[in-house]
Amino acid sequence: MASASLRAPFSVDIQGDQLVVYQADQAEGIVTRTICTLDLRHQHSFYLSNDGVVCRDVQGFEFSLETHDSDETHDLLTALSRALLRHGRRKTRRRLMGVFVLLVVLCLGAPWLGRALEWPVAMPAAQVITPSVPSAPKPDLAKRSAPAPIASEPRQSAADVAPDDGWTLPREVRATLPQKLHNAAERKLFTVDYSSGHARTLYVFSDPGCPNCQRLESSLNTLSDAFNVVVFPVPVIGKEKSIAAITPVLCLPPEQRKTAWDRLFDAAPEGVNLGKPQLKPASEGVEVKAAQPAGTCDVAEKALGINQTAYQAYRIPGTPWVISDDGRYVPQALLRDPIRLKAFLDEQPARQVQEVSNAPQ
Repeated sequence: MASASLRAPFSVDIQGDQLVVYQADQAEGIVTRTICTLDLRHQHSFYLSNDGVVCRDVQGFEFSLETHDSDETHDLLTALSRALLRHGRRKTRRRLMGVFVLLVVLCLGAPWLGRALEWPVAMPAAQVITPSVPSAPKPDLAKRSAPAPIASEPRQSAADVAPDDGWTLPREVRATLPQKLHNAAERKLFTVDYSSGHARTLYVFSDPGCPNCQRLESSLNTLSDAFNVVVFPVPVIGKEKSIAAITPVLCLPPEQRKTAWDRLFDAAPEGVNLGKPQLKPASEGVEVKAAQPAGTCDVAEKALGINQTAYQAYRIPGTPWVISDDGRYVPQALLRDPIRLKAFLDEQPARQVQEVSNAPQ
């Protein structure tokens, strides 16, 4: 009974298309914390795997919702199932209500509609008798109707604005991302650079508190030998813990950030070292503090906030999210196979960046 009372309860809230999972944290004084936020338009499904709950969307993108034991796993899956069931019932009731309102409108408007349909019956007869040249307008109508298919063609091409890869950002906006991401990386304020000097570049939005980011980290290190890998850290999953872990990394000079970033992914008995001080000699800590000018951490906090704003503005659905230097989303399966990744990048050339030296300050 004592162990059951210490289990942190889960709650799931659905507002519109947003699903949010909360958990009451006993260690923090029964304060509710956010586990994750999902967009239901991606048609997520949940299942058990290795005593954990795995979330998978319609595009195959998946991540784990980690729990401490099997009881918490069962509670989390139960809370998700009940919330989705309630949400489905609400949507069904709304649809039925919409159909009912439509039927009422049709029933009330049927008498007026019947009288309105009777009027045109006599009108054509009077118009047909008076004009003696009904055949002349027909060629004109045929000519005027000819441009109609031409006008519909741009609408069809506009409908294909966003590729079917789970990313709702329009294609024309994606085309501008390589320039924007390149300019931001050149400022050395927002990024952790893995490598440089290669022909192609991969821009990565990553959170050290994200389980999939942890699993992908070794692949990114391998790819940095052949591609430029530039990471924009964001606190999407870890929230406050990720903010506490990322800010000191961005406080460091650009050439020291990669080593500090790697420490966040080092294996530890309690998992990733989010928000925990790293074990290092006292002299090393003194040197790092001395190397940080006054106000540097304030700049790092603002830079992290700008990264989060960009993440939301670009409609990125989750982490890790990798964007190539031609503006396309790079699936995680390709990141684990350098040969397939190179073939994917060779399909489209990198977009030419301009005014590299005039990046905004």
